[in-house]
Amino acid sequence: MTDGVDDIIGWRWLDARLARRARRQAGAELAPSRLRRAATAVVAVVVQVGAFAVLLCGAWLCTVRFPSAALLPGAVLLLFGVLTLPRPQALPRHAVTVRRADAVALHALVDRTAAALNVPAPHIIAMDDRFAADSGFAGLLRRRYLRIGVPLWAVLDPAQRTALVALELARFSGDPSRTALTGTVERTLATMVTIFEPAADKRLHASREDDVTSMMAANPQRIGQQHAQSYTNLVGDLVRPLMALLQGAFGLVRLGYLTLLQPDAFRAVVAADARAAAVAGTPQVRSVLATRLLAESMVTVLRRDARAGDRSGAVPRDEPQAVVAGWPVLAAEVLATAAPSMPARCEADVTRHASPFAVTPPLGRRLEMLTDAPPPLPADGWADPQESAETDVELRPMYRRLVRDLRNG
Repeated sequence: MTDGVDDIIGWRWLDARLARRARRQAGAELAPSRLRRAATAVVAVVVQVGAFAVLLCGAWLCTVRFPSAALLPGAVLLLFGVLTLPRPQALPRHAVTVRRADAVALHALVDRTAAALNVPAPHIIAMDDRFAADSGFAGLLRRRYLRIGVPLWAVLDPAQRTALVALELARFSGDPSRTALTGTVERTLATMVTIFEPAADKRLHASREDDVTSMMAANPQRIGQQHAQSYTNLVGDLVRPLMALLQGAFGLVRLGYLTLLQPDAFRAVVAADARAAAVAGTPQVRSVLATRLLAESMVTVLRRDARAGDRSGAVPRDEPQAVVAGWPVLAAEVLATAAPSMPARCEADVTRHASPFAVTPPLGRRLEMLTDAPPPLPADGWADPQESAETDVELRPMYRRLVRDLRNG
């Protein structure tokens, strides 16, 4: 059983097979398959051209000999075409954009890391309250963004912060899941599967039954309205099999598309991790991935520390920046405690998060792929502790909100 976890498929044999597949794809040769990339591009073109064709056909049916019987199917095709149009990714509303004037040191660190990786610097740097980080393209103009969780940033030392930025910026190069063609198609197919999800239909069905029951209880004499509602329910029952058919069709198309896209996407992430390790140091990159893997334990420790009081009064616990200053040491202690069990944790993470619909290998597999080879560059000397301390000053308002949420959460 899934035990309520969405990332686990549900059958033990299938979970084991998906885990082996994730290991095989992430550990394969880094040279991409031209045939697979060509097939992926062809499928993406067919999906996007099909969406525009359906949209144009619906517009033609709505306008030819208006008004006519073709108006209804035309409207349906118009709606269907709009739903299947390419969907650019958008930044979440809760993410706070950090302007260059307000965070000079943070932007300088990102610019220097991007130059070392030989990738373009992001247009947008945003912060949020997750214990995570990501990067990508947002909006119709496909503006590059880097999004960092304030809790994750607060527990990292200067060298680890450089490694975190390098890990995310390195993915701006060569990832097929982020291109304008293939990336938008994957999001379109995922959206269509969600729209026709049976769970949403069940919620509608439950609300419909509640409305009918409340109407009859309020006025038993309004039998005519009850019959009208029954006809509406009958139409819904007739449409439901069609919705299930469309949901299954889009699900199969998405599964086939990701079967083509996933191997190259996994290899691109592993290659990006290797480039980040070459710039920021392999031990630092491994420690960042391990910190993200231990997110639940880290957040528990941070919450306990934020709520703790200092009886001696030596540390001003009312000042959030003073509280956050001790978090890298706490995070290092958590990593040291979990080090003996890290191989088992990586194994469990691969089994838990391996999925045919993933475009990023599990964190456990990424951690396994990085060897303990010495870094080509002296990462500790390349990171600037003074610059890292300046970023803490720039993020002081966010630290204050983070500590408050941890104390009250």
